[in-house]
Amino acid sequence: MMPFTTPRLCTLPLLLGLALTGCAGSNDTGTAAYLLPATTASQQHQARLAVMVAPITMAAFLEGDGIVMQLDDIEVHEARNHLWAEALPGQLRQLLIERLGASLPRAQVISRGEPRAGNTPAREVRLQLNRFQGRYDGVALVQGHWQLLSEQGELLDQQAFRVETPLDEDGYPALVRALAGGWEQVADDLGARLVASL
Repeated sequence: MMPFTTPRLCTLPLLLGLALTGCAGSNDTGTAAYLLPATTASQQHQARLAVMVAPITMAAFLEGDGIVMQLDDIEVHEARNHLWAEALPGQLRQLLIERLGASLPRAQVISRGEPRAGNTPAREVRLQLNRFQGRYDGVALVQGHWQLLSEQGELLDQQAFRVETPLDEDGYPALVRALAGGWEQVADDLGARLVASL
């Protein structure tokens, strides 16, 4: 997991302002829609296996169209004018499949239910996401847990994760990029664990 770095204090007022503006109902600035970006995987594993990625399950407050901001230790708001361009669970699943495919180039990485080729060992990946939001102190928070199952449904490995990524600059685009980076870190850890499960 990424080590916690003390965020810039100047980010706090702007993030709070962005969250409150997005929830106020005013559409003066228009609506912006965001897709999670992908970057190149830095490490590759040469294991041969089939990886089936189950649909991502999420906390109910993350299932809306708006990007979620945590305003203090207990209050969250969903932005009205800063939205996910596609449903977040589908974006996260696709990004995970692409990242695992890049870090495991000899593996077949597919959505659960799709046909797979060959007789290579198979693993199922299940993820529960509890936090995927900006935070009042200038951090993007990604938190949840994952499970690795054998082809027969036997639990092979499981782990909770929490990735806190300080924003490089103020604003929703920087938040979306930081959230994507945290998700990719989760995917990279999963790739290593998949290899270790063989």
